[in-house]
Amino acid sequence: MNIIKLGNKNRDMSANELVDMISQKVPASVQIDELKNTYPHGIVRGDVFTIGSLDGEAGKSLKIDINPRSPYFMKGSDFNGSQGIGGIVKILMEGRGMRLPEIKELFGNYLDDNAPPPVDQDIPQELGITFKRAIDVNTPYDSEHLYLSGDGEILCRVRRYNIKDNAGNPVMDSHGKPKKEFRQFTDSPYPRIPDVRPLYNIPNIVASEKVIWVEGEKCADALNEIGYTATCTMGGAGMLSRKSASRFDFSPLRDKELIIWGDNDNAGRKVAELVQELALNAGAKSVTTLTPPRGKPEGWDAVDAISESFDVQHFLNTTVKHTKRNINLLDDSLLVSRFEGEAPEQKFLVDGTFPLGVPIIFSAAGDAGKGMMTLDLAMKVASGQPLAESFGSTIGEFGNVVIFTAEDDESEMHRRIERLDPNNLRFSYRHELRVVSLPNVGGVFPILQDTRDGYSTSDEFDKLYEQILQMNDLKLIIFDPLASFVHADVNADPAAGAALTGLLAQIGTETGASVVMCHHMTKVKDDTIINTPEQARLLIRGTSALVDGVRCAFALWQVDEATGRRRCMDIGTEYERNRCFDGAVVKSNGPANRNIRHFVRNSYSGLLEDKTEEIKRLHSGTNREIKKDALFAWIATCEREGRALTQQSGADAIGQRLASDHDAPQVLQNLTQRSIDGIVRELIRESRIGKYSFSASGGRKWLGTTDGVMSQGEYEATTATDNV
Repeated sequence: MNIIKLGNKNRDMSANELVDMISQKVPASVQIDELKNTYPHGIVRGDVFTIGSLDGEAGKSLKIDINPRSPYFMKGSDFNGSQGIGGIVKILMEGRGMRLPEIKELFGNYLDDNAPPPVDQDIPQELGITFKRAIDVNTPYDSEHLYLSGDGEILCRVRRYNIKDNAGNPVMDSHGKPKKEFRQFTDSPYPRIPDVRPLYNIPNIVASEKVIWVEGEKCADALNEIGYTATCTMGGAGMLSRKSASRFDFSPLRDKELIIWGDNDNAGRKVAELVQELALNAGAKSVTTLTPPRGKPEGWDAVDAISESFDVQHFLNTTVKHTKRNINLLDDSLLVSRFEGEAPEQKFLVDGTFPLGVPIIFSAAGDAGKGMMTLDLAMKVASGQPLAESFGSTIGEFGNVVIFTAEDDESEMHRRIERLDPNNLRFSYRHELRVVSLPNVGGVFPILQDTRDGYSTSDEFDKLYEQILQMNDLKLIIFDPLASFVHADVNADPAAGAALTGLLAQIGTETGASVVMCHHMTKVKDDTIINTPEQARLLIRGTSALVDGVRCAFALWQVDEATGRRRCMDIGTEYERNRCFDGAVVKSNGPANRNIRHFVRNSYSGLLEDKTEEIKRLHSGTNREIKKDALFAWIATCEREGRALTQQSGADAIGQRLASDHDAPQVLQNLTQRSIDGIVRELIRESRIGKYSFSASGGRKWLGTTDGVMSQGEYEATTATDNV
């Protein structure tokens, strides 16, 4: 025990007596000044002085109460005063290395027996300190809530004090609700906040399987009164934080199914995330976080819902939710026997191609037309038009759509939409299509980013995602392109790819929408020919974790020139580079149509249109009309290009050109000369083509259409063999 000499009476006094005397005789303002002088790195926030530690390190770990009317004045959160040494005495000893006699001398003017009693002084305004009232159990309160143990013992009381102006009228907050103050304290000689802060309504939690967490006792009571089991943590979102989390006891939630219903504001969303984590750590079976309904005002909570006759049961059963579960291998709910009856049907956004509610990668080389194809898909999903087709198959589900485009501004999107919908049918769509052109709203934002603490979502995306979760009947979300939204190296780091696909899977599960990420393929040499979906899959950028982690991947690749020319000839259109593509599902975790689809770009809209069935019909059999149309189209093309065909022998004869020209229609291959002559005669009889000569002697006869340049005498040959 430390003994020092103190006072005129020269009597011995213990350390704890010195502490008590300083507390009684030294003015609060003087103690606060010494605290600030001891810790120049400290920060004053309200009635709390924060510092990293008693050693004086900068930080916020140690909080010291500087409210002179508080029973905890000059007491910190991590020191308890061994040998009775606490308060400013403890601070001076730890922060300045002072001994008890030195501290006594420092405050000698105030400790002398003849010194006047301390005068209550106002704290200097420059400190910016405002004080709450100390807890006084005799102060009238407006309501009281009891926190009970499982056995019904009172663990803590929470009292509410409504704030009123000088006229006695309630003071309102920014949400239009009455301002209030709360006091939390135990039934002890010194009323104070309990060191271990229990959950509200523990007796009913113990007896229930499902529990609803809300932000305050009033909300909990409102739900309890209509038959639910609800709880909260004392102090709501203002008291519960990551730094204070260790003081809260969530153990009563062990093996319970918890539903979190936070207030409709930023604070509510943040505290909901923390409650979810703490509940799972405490052994909760599952935690489901509700998303407030769309259109509800800031601060909307359970009390507001009940007061407006809101259908709480429907909200709990149908609202979009975040759900996380603890895995317990000893739980019988994991047994395979639970899978009984008919399995749920796999739903498709695009039949046999894009599953519903999963992450999807759509990959193609730059300038292939990914943006137009996904925009076309989005417009058709929102239209609600039956039998609409996209990506070579029928739209299976209709609903709301959101597009995030990082490269195309609103002007470009307007032009594209106009080309796809020249008749303005979009104004009568059954569902909503929302287009976010990021160049017009401040630029791109990451949905996933690499930080010092690992991969995480961005604050920008978190805010948008909360809005996404409020959209009903959402079927499709598009991010174009992936590289603009992922600030992590998914091309080289498998962990980044896994983090991204995990995030996309969560979005798909929680929204029920297909999540399409437009992505680039690796550049290849001009002479590289892709013949199979397997080859295309290997060209998708990124690690194997990226493609392996999504439920579906669709690749689009340009065909070689010879194939492209034949295809254009088959369907009677002019060949151009970058016009003909093949595409296929190159990865799927479920049933899918993996056949290669053939796409040809529409010259007006720029959209790649599926021509698979049309080409298949042309190549599928002996249909003479198909072959006749193909020969007519080829004759017209050759005439237009100045390299006309003839039936007579030579380099320009139909039979020889069929064997040598790379753009000759495939459907005409292997035709005999007799068959060719017969089809030509039919076309002449139908007045679709004629034979033309450009020499005085009659000479060689050239084939041309009856309304083409030959018929008008304006044909111009472009090859040496066409000696006309």
